[in-house]
Amino acid sequence: MMTQEIPQIAVGSPRFTIDCVLASASTKLQADGCVLESSGEGHKLITPDHLRAGDLVKVQLWLEGEEDFVDIRLAVVSRVQTPWITVGVIRVNPTDRMRLKQFIHTPTGTHVEDAALIDHLLIRA
Repeated sequence: MMTQEIPQIAVGSPRFTIDCVLASASTKLQADGCVLESSGEGHKLITPDHLRAGDLVKVQLWLEGEEDFVDIRLAVVSRVQTPWITVGVIRVNPTDRMRLKQFIHTPTGTHVEDAALIDHLLIRA
């Protein structure tokens, strides 16, 4: 029987941040954005090919018409096929999760059939 490895969560923030805007929520959540790498001097813009499956990232997901982003404090990269990055949400506060659910179930958003899809994002960077 194979066991799945659970990524070890390091103390502090992930090295990578994905800053993106929700573009579609028809069958899955899709966003357009960019990848930033934290360094001692701040953040620098990098290409998605710097990411690898298993990397831990922070995601700042902006919603149309909202002033604040949904703060996904911890996500894991499951696949990178430039320009697409697939991430699985590990940690998001309950308030932001509720905002995202409400947004995709309103007339301005598109209804996502399966609530579990909120835990996965496809990002074009």
